[in-house]
Amino acid sequence: GSFFSKLTLEINKKDFDIVIFLHEKLTDGQYFYLGTYMGRASYVKNISKRQLIKPNQKVTLSNLNGTFISKKINKGSQLVLSLGVIKNPKFQINYGTGKDVSTESIKDAGEPLQIKWYNDSYIKIPVWKDKK
Repeated sequence: GSFFSKLTLEINKKDFDIVIFLHEKLTDGQYFYLGTYMGRASYVKNISKRQLIKPNQKVTLSNLNGTFISKKINKGSQLVLSLGVIKNPKFQINYGTGKDVSTESIKDAGEPLQIKWYNDSYIKIPVWKDKK
């Protein structure tokens, strides 16, 4: 299945790109990749129409569905989730101005992105127990 996220937050920009990674941390300390969600906040409600965020106002981003590899989780392993913002030069960087992201540059960025996460946010991970 897929993991599902509902995130409640406040940002000081009009947009940002979010990334969620899910890994299994094995007992030997190695990590096994399970799934990812990457998306632009302004397209979460409607993927065909951009809806900018009002800066410094509480907003809820729902239906963030990540891919998930169906895998038996090893005994003693832990699920590790990391949540962040895409700021990687290998991807288009969203500086949050509300302009067409393909035309934005670091000169447009202004102050750094600040995110306030609210504690009613959650991520659901489907887990089925073996009935043995």
